[in-house]
Amino acid sequence: MKVTLPYGGEKVSFEVDDDRFVKMYDPVHTPPAPDFAAEIERALDHPVGTPRLEEMITPDMRVNIIVDDGSRPTPIGRILPIVLARLEAIGVRDENICIIVALGSHRHMTAQELAERVGEQVYARYEVVNSEFRDPDKLVFLGKTSDGVDIYAYKRVMEADIRIGIGNLVPHPVMGWSGGGKILYPGVAGEDTVSYFHLKASLYNENLFGNSASPVRTMMEGWVDTIGLDFIVNTVLNSDLEMCHAVAGHYVHAQRAGVELAKHVLGCKVEKRVDVVVVSGYPADQDFWQSPKGMYAAEHALKGGSGGTIVLVSPNYEGVGPHPEFLQMMGRDDGDEIVKGIFDGAPCEGDALAIAVGNSMSKMRRRRRLVVVSNGVSPEEMALCGCRHYPVEALQQAVDDAMAQYPDATVAAVSNGAETFLYQA
Repeated sequence: MKVTLPYGGEKVSFEVDDDRFVKMYDPVHTPPAPDFAAEIERALDHPVGTPRLEEMITPDMRVNIIVDDGSRPTPIGRILPIVLARLEAIGVRDENICIIVALGSHRHMTAQELAERVGEQVYARYEVVNSEFRDPDKLVFLGKTSDGVDIYAYKRVMEADIRIGIGNLVPHPVMGWSGGGKILYPGVAGEDTVSYFHLKASLYNENLFGNSASPVRTMMEGWVDTIGLDFIVNTVLNSDLEMCHAVAGHYVHAQRAGVELAKHVLGCKVEKRVDVVVVSGYPADQDFWQSPKGMYAAEHALKGGSGGTIVLVSPNYEGVGPHPEFLQMMGRDDGDEIVKGIFDGAPCEGDALAIAVGNSMSKMRRRRRLVVVSNGVSPEEMALCGCRHYPVEALQQAVDDAMAQYPDATVAAVSNGAETFLYQA
């Protein structure tokens, strides 16, 4: 049979014998909400765990709205006008509203990209800025966590009476699920704070993708308490990136309610584990910093706790991404020792965030055989991180070679790998 997967804006295919192919793990299509604006309004009128915005905000307040960046599919440009209309009705002045794009550790968005992200009319009317995670002059110290970690965040985020976060709910390799407080942490935290958090998370030796009880999220939410997030709006999109549900309210309680909805939209039951999973990194496929989310999703369909092969198909248009050092760390086996040494006071030599993410991914590399099919990264780069590389034109060869590693190999595929929640029957 012929199996077709997204490769950025294109489609690529491979063939496999019918008796070897188990399933295309795509969630059952959920139709979008019949009226986008009405669904957002409904969520705003019935927040989970907080009063309505109209009960929280007065006309003299300064309001910061924190939104995710262009690496996420959240329909920010359609949500913002609805939220801003509410603020206008309350009487909040335009000059008291700032829209902050939470970059985490991603590159700054250009003026054109910002305008496209929030909408031309919103960009022309309100102040829209990128967050800053590296420049110490633009960060503010907010205190320490319970285990003594300094918390820094983008200064502009704190210059408000009310903070509203807007994001989307999808499975996440570390947090279990995105959304909620993640828009602040790591969204607008300082680089050292983000790095420390990821370093701690890298010591977990398990795949937390889709785990709604992720201990890393629990830790993160304790840190968000220090920054303060008053209200969220989170969406659930189907595999066509159409909005099915929206939730609003408290960054913990509303996020949890949204995750339960997202599981039904993005979830797909694994009925039989296989030897080889071929997964598209779509829609998080702009670089190799993002596209391995597909690997985390795919692992849940492989046999056992180790062994098996994941074949990631992704264009990686922007190459390796913003933290190229993580490739070398992913290829090492002593990451835990390096991370623990940093915690014990050893100097951090290099990009701490790259060390953390590379250490997390190295554990998957040691559990599974990893193959990358992409024209956006090179064989030399993939050799550094312990992945076998094929150009996209050789997808069929990549699948055939992977199957050849196992007697009577069985194969499955995932076409929306970065956002599909695979769970066991």
